[in-house]
Amino acid sequence: VGWKMAMRREEYFEKLLEVIEELKIEAEEKPIIVEGKKDMESLVKLGVEGTFIIIAKTPVYLIADELVRKGIKEVILLTDFDRRGKMLAKAIVEEFRHRGIKVNTKIRHEIFIYTNSGIRDIESLFSYVNKRLLY
Repeated sequence: VGWKMAMRREEYFEKLLEVIEELKIEAEEKPIIVEGKKDMESLVKLGVEGTFIIIAKTPVYLIADELVRKGIKEVILLTDFDRRGKMLAKAIVEEFRHRGIKVNTKIRHEIFIYTNSGIRDIESLFSYVNKRLLY
């Protein structure tokens, strides 16, 4: 059983690195929505470049207004995995889809799966990856 788990962990980590590579490519054209500045910094340290939208305490509809005004048709959603992050994700998906903005939730979902629920927030992603790269 122990080695099977180790094998799965290894495969999951490989998959996680692939997801991060996919995120880097997607981020060239689509803004990334994060909850806070530390989430953005974590992604930047992982080599993700692009436009970040930090929600902080901004109402979702105001962010949607701004995106519509700028003609942005798709975003990448990377809210945290805690209760607030899940509620925020749900609100964003509903509001944005209502406004005709496509929301990529796939990357967020895959990060959650391939970290094996090992992180609670996007801010922890860099240290999660970094720790494992050192071994």
